[in-house]
Amino acid sequence: MAASLFAILLFFVYTWGLGFSLGRLVKESENFLERNLMRLGIGLSAFIVLGIVLNALRVPLDYRIFLLVSVACPAYCFLFRKGYKLIRFPSLKLKASDVTALLMLAIFFWVFFMYASGAFRYPYLEDDDPWSHVRGMSYVSVEKTAFSNPYVNLQYIDPYPPGYDMLFGIIHQVSSSMYWTVKFFNALIISFSDVFFYFFAKEFTGNRNKALFATFVLASVPAFMSHFIWAPALAMVVFFPTMYALEMIKHDKKWWLVSGVCF
Repeated sequence: MAASLFAILLFFVYTWGLGFSLGRLVKESENFLERNLMRLGIGLSAFIVLGIVLNALRVPLDYRIFLLVSVACPAYCFLFRKGYKLIRFPSLKLKASDVTALLMLAIFFWVFFMYASGAFRYPYLEDDDPWSHVRGMSYVSVEKTAFSNPYVNLQYIDPYPPGYDMLFGIIHQVSSSMYWTVKFFNALIISFSDVFFYFFAKEFTGNRNKALFATFVLASVPAFMSHFIWAPALAMVVFFPTMYALEMIKHDKKWWLVSGVCF
């Protein structure tokens, strides 16, 4: 139980920390929820890019190295740039935009409950894709590399894009169960796609109510992410932060840097 909680905490530290670091380059949203939730999506994209770069440089894919990189910028800003003086707790007074965002979060929790409870309803994986990804995840976790081994038949790491197996493999270094890791975190990132879609749709349409309705429709489509554990799940999730970053270029031209990382 403790290992699982630590793995969840690390996931959010990784994604938020890297998202915060990229956010320092641009003008982020003034809205507290939007700013911090989109940092998770942008940070998830950055995590994959960071892993590919470290792997190319033959740096071990160790969870402690990712943790150090993720917290470096937030820690520097907090301690040496006196960021602690800028901490402001969000106002308890709800605005219309906050209510809409909270309804979107209700959709997220509903979708996450559906995916996670369904995934753990039975003690096996669906078909050959999940089993292949689990083998790749285990290899990355133990060997700390995403380069393939000629003596081990691994389908979904190098030269196949290794981001999905790499993400779960690094998380599995601190979790106690491969079975729990792949099912829980796959359900989590799939569910976050609705969050990232909402903020993209809000920027794209210029209307938060239309964005909320579109998010509800997307979450209600049975075919969306119905094949749970395979790499396109991650590709779909990071697609929406990419589109969000492209939309944000109209507010700050430097967002092209963030969109490039996400893309």
